[in-house]
Amino acid sequence: MKQTYQYRILPYNRYSSFYQERESFYRSFINQYYLDFAHNLLSEEHAESYLTKTLIAPQDIQFGASPRRVIWSIGMPSFQVKNINDIQDHKILFYRTKLLHQKVLIQFHFINSYFYYSQLSFLSFTEKTNDILFNSISSKYECPAALMGQAKAHMTDICGNKVIIERGVYLTVSYMAGDNYPRLLMEQQIKERQNFVSKADHYEISRLSKVL
Repeated sequence: MKQTYQYRILPYNRYSSFYQERESFYRSFINQYYLDFAHNLLSEEHAESYLTKTLIAPQDIQFGASPRRVIWSIGMPSFQVKNINDIQDHKILFYRTKLLHQKVLIQFHFINSYFYYSQLSFLSFTEKTNDILFNSISSKYECPAALMGQAKAHMTDICGNKVIIERGVYLTVSYMAGDNYPRLLMEQQIKERQNFVSKADHYEISRLSKVL
C-alpha cells in the first residue's frame, strides 16, 4: 500500500510570529541579565555559605566547558541566543525537560565560550517536588537538613564554585563558577564601556562649547 505524507509549511508571517512568541518566552528569563547584574552575581559573597566536600558541577559538566562540550554531553538545546543585552561574547543554551513530572527550564551561560553559570528552574512545583529536590541536594552535597529548611540556601565547594537553591515564583537551583576568568572578562567589558561613555560625554561637552 502506497503511503502519502502531507507536509505543511507555515507562511512566513505565521512562522515569524511563532518564532517571536517562542523567543519571548526564553528572553523573559534573561531580561534582567545585564553585564552589571552578571558581574555582581559572580562577585557576591555569602558569609553563611555551607562548604561542601563535593565538587559542584551541574549535570557533571565542569565549569569552563565549551558550548560544543555541553551539547555533546546532553544533546541539542531547545533554544539558544547569543550577544544578548549588553554582554559581549555571551551565549545561552536553553533546555526544556521534565523532572519529577514537572516542567523544567535549564540554562547554560557562556562568555567567550567558557561555561560559567547555569540555572535550573521548576516552572511549576509542589511541596512534594520541593521536598524531594532538597533531599536530593542534601544527599549529594552532604549538607545539614537545617540548611535545606531555609528559603534560600547557599553552598560553596573547595574550588569556590557556588550553588544557590531558592524558593520564589519558581523553584530555582543556580550554579556559578568560582574561577576568576569570567568575572575578569566582565570587568574588562565594564571598563571599556566606562571609557566609551566618558569619551562620548567629553565629545558632547566639546560640541556644546562650540555651539555656545
